[in-house]
Amino acid sequence: MYIIIKTEEPENVRIKVDDPMTHYFCADNLNEAKMSLEKLENMSVPENRSEYRSNSDLKDQEDFNNYLRQIILEPNKLSDTEIRDLGMECLVWAHMDIDKYRKFSIGVSSTAISFVGNDFRRYWENLVYIINEYTESKNNIPPWTVRDDDFNPIKDLGLIFPFQEDPDRLCHKSACGTLNMRFYKLLYYFDFLGIKIRNPRLQAFWKFYKKTMNVYAVGLKAWSWGNDICIVPKPDEIYVKDDVTHCIYNGDCYCNGIRVPRWLYNTTREKLNINKIRSIKNVDYRTIFIKKAGIGKFVKKGKVIDSWENYPDNEWWAKSEYKLIDMASVIGTEFNRNPQGGYWYVQAFDYAPYLCMKNQTTGEYHLEGVSPNCRDLYDALKMRYSGLDLPCYEIKDIK
Repeated sequence: MYIIIKTEEPENVRIKVDDPMTHYFCADNLNEAKMSLEKLENMSVPENRSEYRSNSDLKDQEDFNNYLRQIILEPNKLSDTEIRDLGMECLVWAHMDIDKYRKFSIGVSSTAISFVGNDFRRYWENLVYIINEYTESKNNIPPWTVRDDDFNPIKDLGLIFPFQEDPDRLCHKSACGTLNMRFYKLLYYFDFLGIKIRNPRLQAFWKFYKKTMNVYAVGLKAWSWGNDICIVPKPDEIYVKDDVTHCIYNGDCYCNGIRVPRWLYNTTREKLNINKIRSIKNVDYRTIFIKKAGIGKFVKKGKVIDSWENYPDNEWWAKSEYKLIDMASVIGTEFNRNPQGGYWYVQAFDYAPYLCMKNQTTGEYHLEGVSPNCRDLYDALKMRYSGLDLPCYEIKDIK
């Protein structure tokens, strides 16, 4: 079924139709809609169909995943003026009054961004219709209301951004941008597999949308008193090294979303001296320092007090590879400035026990401080699990 609306203001028309086969024409007048209808009918001719089908593996999806990772790790190429122009263009395509925008924000937001998420749904549904027609399937792309994580380069890369906005919400609720996961499959079918868009209006929208991939996300919010635009640009630099996301926004350095000093940002794992952790007072900096240095570097400096290997009959302790390690040689000495005389003094610890364990879900190793009263694994684990009867305790629900 096709709906053609003759109106001089199509942006003000709202129609709800339950028929999933309904095709909406983004037309400014009846003549343009008729031309679009003719082009759509031509697409149904067998010889004009795409050579690709839903069960075709002519292009490797892993290649497309690599392509997505590449564009996500691209640094910012736009000036603030170009970013603002892009935001204004988004307003036009979303049929929001360009003269009534109230606030324009560019950068890493200190507060959560309010994303509507439905601004381009009509165009998205038209494009999905084309894909379904070409592939002769209606199961390639989930409905708008269902999240589609088939392509998730952010998770694959292990990226952690300095956004207060939840990345998962940002990926599914932003109007457009590189992080908008709704359009990944459209990008896959149209640009990677080569399915053609013949409707001029949809061609123009798709060209515009790909332009928005020069930023991470665009948020549009309509209020009665005006419109808000919030754009998260790509960072000036972004890469993953030593299992840590490094990025620079406006000269500020971030590691795993935490703003850090430039020396910590620039120093690689090989060059980090773990003894320096003694002089780092900021808890966030210490966390990034340990993450960048790697837990193994610290464990090697410690002394093993007790190990899972001493308990061959305990299957769960073996799976988690529990060890009790004395880390006094690493953190046993702290340097503090005396506020009275301005000199340094040393506070020594003879014993600093830490419980080392393997996360059975992620495979990562962790160190957790325990009481100096703990002299073996039984004491340490009993403290950690609040006095549970450890010999009878089993770790469950491991995925």
